[in-house]
Order: sequence, then C-alpha cells, then structure tokens
Amino acid sequence: MYLQNHPAVNHKIRILHLLNELTLAGKELQTLRLVKNINPAKYDCKIALMNCTFPLEKLGAEQLPILLLNKKPGNDWRIPFKINRICRNNRIDIVHTHSWGTLIEGVMGAKMAGVPVLVHSEYGTFPSEWKYRLVEKTFWSLTNRLVVVSGDLKKRIWQSIQFPPDRLRIIYNSVDETKFFPSHSLRVQFRRVFGFSQKDFIVGTIGRFHEVKNHEMLLRAAAKLIHNGHDLQVVLVSKGQREQVLRDLSASLGIANRLHFLGFQLDINLIMNGLDVFALTSFSEGCSTVLLEAMFCEKAIVATNVGGNPELIADRYTGLLVGSNDHEQLAQKILFLKKNQDVRSDLGRNARRIAFEKFRLNKMVKAYEELYSYEYKKGLVFGTYNKTD
Repeated sequence: MYLQNHPAVNHKIRILHLLNELTLAGKELQTLRLVKNINPAKYDCKIALMNCTFPLEKLGAEQLPILLLNKKPGNDWRIPFKINRICRNNRIDIVHTHSWGTLIEGVMGAKMAGVPVLVHSEYGTFPSEWKYRLVEKTFWSLTNRLVVVSGDLKKRIWQSIQFPPDRLRIIYNSVDETKFFPSHSLRVQFRRVFGFSQKDFIVGTIGRFHEVKNHEMLLRAAAKLIHNGHDLQVVLVSKGQREQVLRDLSASLGIANRLHFLGFQLDINLIMNGLDVFALTSFSEGCSTVLLEAMFCEKAIVATNVGGNPELIADRYTGLLVGSNDHEQLAQKILFLKKNQDVRSDLGRNARRIAFEKFRLNKMVKAYEELYSYEYKKGLVFGTYNKTD
C-alpha cells in the first residue's frame, strides 16, 4: 500500500546509460537493443557518450536521445560534473554505467547529483593490475547492483576481486530473432556480392582486430588445412590497426590468396548466412554477441572453450569447443565439419533452437526491466528516493 501511494512510483523510471562510445561491438549493440526495446510506457532512457566517432545513422541510433560528453584524452575532471548536470536537469532515477571506462566518472557524477540507484555492467574484461582492481572494487561497492553477462564472469570477479556474489546479477546478452535467421537466398546473395562460388567452403569470423580475439589461431588452422590439400576460404569481418599484422601473417603462411578482409559490415545476417562454419577463437569472452548471432543463423560453430562460451555452446550438440590457442585442434574440427554436412546441419539447428529458448531479445529486456523496477522500488522503501514530479 505504501508503494502504491508514493508520489514517485507512478512516473516513468528515468534511466541514463553511460558508454565510452557507440560502435559495432558487443556491449554497445546490447545497450542499443535494450534502449530501443524497453517498455516506453514505464521507462525513459537516455544515452550519454564519452565520445562519438562512429556514424549514429549506421547503428540506427540517430533518433535516440543521445548526449555527448566530449571527453578529453586521459583523465578529464570535467566529466563527473557534466554527468551531474545531466542527471539533475533530467531528474535521472537510475544511472547505468557500462565497463571500466565509464565506472569512476559515472559513479562520481551520479553521487553528486543524488541519483538513488546505480547499476554497473561488466562484459568480460577488467583491469589486471591490483591497484586498478582495488579502485574498481571500491566503485563497484558504491553501486546498487553489478550485472555480469555470464556465470564464468561472476566466478572470476569473486575469485580475483572478492566482490560479494550476492551483489551480482547474471543477465545474458541477446539477439533480435527477427533480424538473425537462416536463409538460403542470403547465402546465394553473399557469395554473389563478395565473389565466392556456391561450392566454396567458407570459414569466417566477425570481430574487432584486437589481440584478445586471436585471429592468428584461425589463420594458422586454415594454413595447416590448405597446405594439406584441403580447399577452403577464410573471411574476416572488421577493421582496425591489426589488419596489416594479419595480412602479413597470412602472407608468411602462404594463404594470402585464401584470406578475404571484408571490412566493417552492417548486414551481419547476410554475412552469417554466407558462411559454412563460424569460428570464434578469442582468448577471452564474456557473452559473445556474435556467437549468439551465429546460433540464431543456424551456423555450425567452432569456438574456444573460454569465458562464457561453454555457457552458450554445448560441445557436440550446439557447436564444437576447442582449447584456447590450439590451432591444430581447430583445424581438425573444421576439417571434420567440412567432411560432414549432416553434422553441420544438426549443430546449426540445435544451436538455433537453444538460442531461441534462452537468448531472445525480449528475455534480456524483461530481465533488465525487472532489475530496474526492483532497485527503484527498493530505493522508495528504504528512503533513498525523495523526488517527485
């Protein structure tokens, strides 16, 4: 009865998301999906970006309420004050920070503004040096809830930082099932557009050219197969400073004519449907968005057995798992899939069915809606909220 009569309980819950920037990457895409699909009758979301370097229209974000903080390189003392002003001007109820890059400034700005609820999300990587971990733990403790995207990440946070498990909540990433689906016509279109034949056996991966993604593992596995007389093509979808490193490696391995750099691509559903096998060779993952997209597209998947990957991929049922940086095992699995089309089909169908059951967009959105409402109402009960419209 108390909550029903409280003057603040009936207005929309006003949420400010803080991101470093918006790009074609996991946490950024997940945040966009959440903001676009959360119930607008109950939640009013805004996004504040430290910087903006990627065209918003390419992300379908040009119509969203986005605020630019224009952060200077390094530590910028102005940012907490800017966040404070945004929170006060917009009467923000919840500040949701995403990863290390927004944590300190976001918590400081929210506390200055008297924002009653702080939520922070971690996606798979966090600082390794003890002094940074101490700072991180300190600021985590100032939030109401820490969200992680996999059980593995929850376990690692406890083991490495000893952050209380009862303060953590697992919410898996998601995919919009209406935008990722198997399609033979898209397979034909992909191969026509990018110059492949319909008979080519194509192994591909999608992800930023960063050391943690370990694209080298895929190139070495492909080289082993190609030099042993097996015909295949390799596709890499991304851009970045390490592209030349990968080009040089492919040349030294003698597979430059089989490696295809497609750059940034917006239509990932088209790319996925063009592949025969999707490979994810990262050293570390939280809850890989691109892996979920491959599952929804019914792809045969080979992924490293690291991080949250085994929570998505059941080995030999929804995909195949290999050891981290074990390119020889990866080569064996790719060859096995190349020789067994029925297995590829079975793995793909199983993967899509599990993805549809567990990782649809509406499941993630509902989980965040429940979290926001719970923390907001808890603030009302314990007196941390005193705003009224």
